Amino acid sequence: MMTINWRRHGFLMVSVAMGLTACSGNSTKEPASAAIMGKAENRFEARSDCGNDPSYTIDGKSYKVLDSAAGYSEKGTAAWYGAEYQGTETAGCEVFDMYTYSAAHRTLPIPTFARVTNEQNGKNIIVRINDRGPFDSGDLIQLSFAAANALGIKSHTGAPVSVEALSPDQFEGKLAPGMLAGGNAQAKPGSSSVTTDALERKKQQIQPVDKSKVYYVVAGTWPDKNPALDMFMRLSSAGLGKTEMAAAREKGRDVYQVRVGPLYNQDQIDNVKDTMSGNGLANFRVVAQ
Repeated sequence: MMTINWRRHGFLMVSVAMGLTACSGNSTKEPASAAIMGKAENRFEARSDCGNDPSYTIDGKSYKVLDSAAGYSEKGTAAWYGAEYQGTETAGCEVFDMYTYSAAHRTLPIPTFARVTNEQNGKNIIVRINDRGPFDSGDLIQLSFAAANALGIKSHTGAPVSVEALSPDQFEGKLAPGMLAGGNAQAKPGSSSVTTDALERKKQQIQPVDKSKVYYVVAGTWPDKNPALDMFMRLSSAGLGKTEMAAAREKGRDVYQVRVGPLYNQDQIDNVKDTMSGNGLANFRVVAQ
């Protein structure tokens, strides 16, 4: 049995720093563009029926959702998430799409438009917050793959950012009459709304995941570091933000392994496998730990 020494601040950070690019193998959909952002900037939405309970508890810790995003401005760090969650439901009862400029935040109302600035290079974009999190790190915000890519954020977690919520008055003169929704406004007649069933599903999904069963999708093991680094970058560039690289000793020599995880359910595993298959990878295996 090979003992794996998972290095989260060695090869992982070094190889991530080499660059993060948009995926080209597993989808024909392009990353969010300026045109998409223009659309986002020219509309405001009513407070969602999903994800806006006054408070909620995850992993034994309680969070209070803000009554309004007005005046919110904070500095912290950003994480990002991608293909492992592609197609899953967000806390806002929407489908997560890693190629849009979206984000997760613990306490801002859903939805909230916010300007996120990368403190390291000055790049900034507007994201639409439609999810809750992150809950497995101390980061302030969790960006979609496309949003992180646009900001030049290369590491999976810990990138210094500032987050400023945008309010309707910042868009005065740019919107047609009636397009602005107040902080607690209800959806207009005829607009889409979530059902009671959807609300109940989301309440069930927001419960802590069962971490007693942990799975990893192993992409391969190599005797040389460079092929492993290449695979690490290939998977990270495909939006698999949970990609890790390990170094171990086997029969007196170094070996290197690349895997994606931890994963906690079949949907996450299937998303990873589909992404790998879409990028021409077939020799992977799922292991439990």
